[in-house]
Amino acid sequence: MVKRTALAALLLLALVFALPYAWGPVYEFPAATPFAGAQLYNPYTTPTPRWQRANFHAHGSAWLGLTNGRQSDAEVAQRYRDLGYDVAGVSNYHHIAALDGVDAFPVYEHGFSIGKYHQLAIGARRVEWFDFPLWQSLSHRQFVLDRVHGSADLVSLNHPDSRGAYGRGALRYLAGYELIELLNGPFVAEAIWDEALSSGHAVWAVGNDDTHDLEDPKRTARAWTMVDAPSADQPHVIDALRAGHSYAVLRTGAMSAWEATRLARVEVAGETVHAAFDGAAGRITFVGQDGVVRAAVDHATEASYTLTPEDTYIRTVVHTNDSVLFLNPVLRWDGQDLPARHAAIDTAQTWTFRGALAALGLGLIVRRRLRPTVATATRPGAVAPGK
Repeated sequence: MVKRTALAALLLLALVFALPYAWGPVYEFPAATPFAGAQLYNPYTTPTPRWQRANFHAHGSAWLGLTNGRQSDAEVAQRYRDLGYDVAGVSNYHHIAALDGVDAFPVYEHGFSIGKYHQLAIGARRVEWFDFPLWQSLSHRQFVLDRVHGSADLVSLNHPDSRGAYGRGALRYLAGYELIELLNGPFVAEAIWDEALSSGHAVWAVGNDDTHDLEDPKRTARAWTMVDAPSADQPHVIDALRAGHSYAVLRTGAMSAWEATRLARVEVAGETVHAAFDGAAGRITFVGQDGVVRAAVDHATEASYTLTPEDTYIRTVVHTNDSVLFLNPVLRWDGQDLPARHAAIDTAQTWTFRGALAALGLGLIVRRRLRPTVATATRPGAVAPGK
């Protein structure tokens, strides 16, 4: 009886883990198509007088402390405001603190798979609970991204380089997200961002702390996003992020020196991009297709680069003693719609896959029921019943 109960429990557990995989559709992914067009899209054409400093990824104490947040949600939001942030997001796993009355931007972190396939729902309206608990194929990841997008205004890939969740190759195909967490505390994911950009997906960078403890100097106020929005109100911030009116910053110096260098302007004249900064001078680098460094200028507060016919986009990075600024790219486009990737469900392959799983399951059930009963042999020396 004990063995049967244990076996039944194992079968039930296996079924629970298998059901999401049976439900997940198969997607068709188009080939990567680099940016093209007669015009250059500049996300910094009309900057506002005051930018909003934002952190969208920080954890408070939730789920009885299982998610390792050391402070309460309210304390997390207040700490960031005390540090000079205009937008403070408390992004607990599958929980929107802002909907519980916490004065924070409505966000949550999605994902409970062991592979660290996590997404940040920004401008979240409700929590999406569906996920694949173990390994995820490209189609599985796409299905999750589509579902998370249904519960929020924008989706960002969290710590995309962690455990190879969104490693090299995946971002040449995946769609359904507008942002990528280029900076997760001290960790930088430039190669993955360039992979997405080189495939023709206009995805913008954000910087976040992903702190679980406000007293940890390696995480608190280490990375942030400067948003070119007229206010910190949700509609203004969402619109700015969607259009790329922002840049990510990594702090490498003192916490008090976060304003030592700031973006002044980015101008485009013909095929030439000119970037200027206020404050401390540094090394200005221009990065293009496939992450190739196209030019660099040292000890400068402004620099220019003229695109060649081979350049599909150019993004600017500024290294100073106190910080690193990562600007969103100037990219080629048709002047109408920002380039974005699209993945569609392959209905035929999806139902073929589901049918194959159903046939396999039915076959195992039938085989088990038709298995012959093996008679128990009489032990030597035992007396047969009735004798």
